[in-house]
Amino acid sequence: MKTAGKSIDEKKGFGAAFAPDRTAADRERPVRRSGGGVGFGRLLTAEWRKLWKRRSAKLMALAGPLTGLVSVKYLLSQNAALDPGLPEYATAGSVPVLALAEMLVTVFSGMMLVLAGLTVTEEYRGGQLRMGMLRAVSLGRIMAAKWVACLLFMLIQLGTYFVCTAAAGRALFPNPESYPLFYGAGRVSYGEGLLYDLRYYALAALALGVLLTVFFWLAAVGRSSTVTLGLGIGFLLVSYMLPTLLSYFRPLFGTEEYVRIYFLSLVTIEWEGIAAMLADLHGLRLWNLGVLAGYGLLFGLMTVWTWKRRDTFE
Repeated sequence: MKTAGKSIDEKKGFGAAFAPDRTAADRERPVRRSGGGVGFGRLLTAEWRKLWKRRSAKLMALAGPLTGLVSVKYLLSQNAALDPGLPEYATAGSVPVLALAEMLVTVFSGMMLVLAGLTVTEEYRGGQLRMGMLRAVSLGRIMAAKWVACLLFMLIQLGTYFVCTAAAGRALFPNPESYPLFYGAGRVSYGEGLLYDLRYYALAALALGVLLTVFFWLAAVGRSSTVTLGLGIGFLLVSYMLPTLLSYFRPLFGTEEYVRIYFLSLVTIEWEGIAAMLADLHGLRLWNLGVLAGYGLLFGLMTVWTWKRRDTFE
């Protein structure tokens, strides 16, 4: 038997003879992880399609315009008992803001909670997320794609709601030369009022994005969709009750201190804080933005930490 005289190709095997040799540069180049080819865009597209396959998402998509019509009907009946000089009196330009103020804390926040429970907790407990992990996609990237998909869904809902209420306001409500804004922010014409409405909706979208981050953390720690919904409702109730409890201690604080503590609640920012920000009442524009940033950073980091731990032990 000849062994000493074998060539290098014979020792490596037939297939190895045709394999390209790795150069020094190739050996220094970092090796890509398995699954690295799955880009975030593909993940987002997959989550977006998965979201719209749910019957609950389709029903919520219909709920936006319907709740807009309900708000318009309510504003029409409310106008009969209000002085036209009040900011609460609905005009063609103020209908989008007044209609959203009625539904932001209840309907839109509720939609975000349901989306978080369905897309995170239910899929994780049902084992659907593990299918993505089999392709070496981290839980963190999957959660980020889900968060963006849910936020895009809500942005579309807000846009639809704005168009419906603005059209109804133009067709059904009085259109004076000018009307007053909340918190003494002045009077605006119809065109100026629409710009004000767009700024209001932009801040509402920001607040909903922060609230979605909170709900995603609750969905990460919840053991079932029912638990997640319960935790989310509890968070909303506590946020609603804190300003009420604070009112009992009103004599202990100065005006500015009391107002700042009052707007530490996310629900209060949604309910009253957005209009106060646009009027820059007591410097609340920067304060409320800081509160929103604090909530987003805190719960965002906790969510990342939770899913990294699960990604490590899965």
